[in-house]
Amino acid sequence: MKIAIALGGGGAKGFAHLGVLRVLRDAGIDCDIVAGTSIGALVGVVYASGSIERFEEYAANVSRAELALRLGPSWPAMGIFTGDYIEKLLNDFVPETNIEELKKPFAALSVDLKKAEVITFTEGDLRTAVHASVSIPGLFKPVIYEDKILVDGGILESVPVAAARELGARVVIAVDLLADISNSTDQEAGNWSIVEIVQRSSIIAQRQINQFRYEKNPPDILIEPRVSHVKVMDFHRGREIIECGIQAAEEALPDILELLNKN
Repeated sequence: MKIAIALGGGGAKGFAHLGVLRVLRDAGIDCDIVAGTSIGALVGVVYASGSIERFEEYAANVSRAELALRLGPSWPAMGIFTGDYIEKLLNDFVPETNIEELKKPFAALSVDLKKAEVITFTEGDLRTAVHASVSIPGLFKPVIYEDKILVDGGILESVPVAAARELGARVVIAVDLLADISNSTDQEAGNWSIVEIVQRSSIIAQRQINQFRYEKNPPDILIEPRVSHVKVMDFHRGREIIECGIQAAEEALPDILELLNKN
């Protein structure tokens, strides 16, 4: 039986994936297939490479100062940051060069702005695949690949359940970081910043797309960490976010074990 983990997008909320993976690991559950969108692709490729525990330690200790120094401002108009830091992170945690060399089958999703379609990388250069998947429009420069302009896959498919199934998964455990928006801001109405308005609008749209996707291709288990209070660039809150993932996974664990026992 092939078990897949489908890790959704959500910026810094994605550190919750590390908590989910820790609970699964402690329960003796090793996912055979990994699919990720945006931050889910970054965490997913590290998991597929076998370096997830070391990456969790890194994530728990990210500081504001480090983030500001390493993100790399981009002076061209295509994005605020270059996104090159993603490839530096991959160099630190993922020795493999191509997706085919990973210990597990892996898919990273991005969107081609020219053709308005999802691009799923399951082979080839993994740094290009992950860099493209995490390139949030406006925040990071798009990745130019062949004749494509690639950005964050979350625009069209923030939780890659279908990609996991296409890789041969019989059971798909999905992690949706955008399900809860109840406490996404502490500001009173009328006092939200432009960034908060744009982020919340994007999340609302992605949630609607997710519901449509789930109707067509539902996951077997859906884990929804309560991370609505975490903003897209709150990477300095790593420990707190990881704990959110742990709590959500522990709540889902009895259902996961029951499902796996049946199969």
